[in-house]
Amino acid sequence: MSAVADAGFDPAELLAEVRALRGEVAVLRAEADIADLIVTYARACDVGNDPVRLRPLFTDDATWTCKGFGTFLGGDGCALGLKAVAGEKIWWSLHNMISPQIEFDPSGEEATVFWYLWEAATLPNEHTNEAEAYWIGGTYDVRVRREGGRWKFAKVELKLNMATPFSEGWVKKRWPDGTRRQPYFLDLKAGETYYWCTCGKAEGVLVDPATHVCGTSPPMAFTVAETGMHPVCGCRYSKTKPLCDGSHLNLKYDWSLLGKTGRDG
Repeated sequence: MSAVADAGFDPAELLAEVRALRGEVAVLRAEADIADLIVTYARACDVGNDPVRLRPLFTDDATWTCKGFGTFLGGDGCALGLKAVAGEKIWWSLHNMISPQIEFDPSGEEATVFWYLWEAATLPNEHTNEAEAYWIGGTYDVRVRREGGRWKFAKVELKLNMATPFSEGWVKKRWPDGTRRQPYFLDLKAGETYYWCTCGKAEGVLVDPATHVCGTSPPMAFTVAETGMHPVCGCRYSKTKPLCDGSHLNLKYDWSLLGKTGRDG
């Protein structure tokens, strides 16, 4: 009889415990790697959304989306789209990624991740285009996948809760003013009918169809599926009218930053 058996240990039970411990260690390592991925992403964002740093963090088929900024497709598109946003709208930032929560798929090769965002940033004032201090708050809903031994972002959705000028705070001004150059961030109720001004002559974007007079085209009736904040198009160039798809940003992708000449490289 073996020394383990002589000592009163059940070899099968001991083996099961070792396997369980190995599984727990693997989960802890994966959690640490995903936490590192999040911090690496934040650091890349805080140096002007550096596309060279960002690109390795995304899978080739990744998507990045945020209401008011649009959706970026593919690993290259995510990296270059974020870089373009930094040049157009976010001139400086300090990302605080808070309380990540990770839920692994049964395979252990993919996971759903959630965390809070609290960000100090410099944005151009919507009326003067001068630099202005902002607080940005929101949450991330993310899918990550392990490829070649590294965890990467497969799907990223940033849900903004506020983008408020530091000088006023979220009680007085939760969102920037809507203009012809950016969307109107509005709290809308599911099932309620709203009317969007298609001509651009109204002071805002929502109008009363009984009183709004326009010789060009009538207001567009619409509803939303979910109650909450929705960016309503102010520029009238959105392909998803009346909701904003980011067309107002007129983003220009510099493919040379990734050593490529275009989407196909």
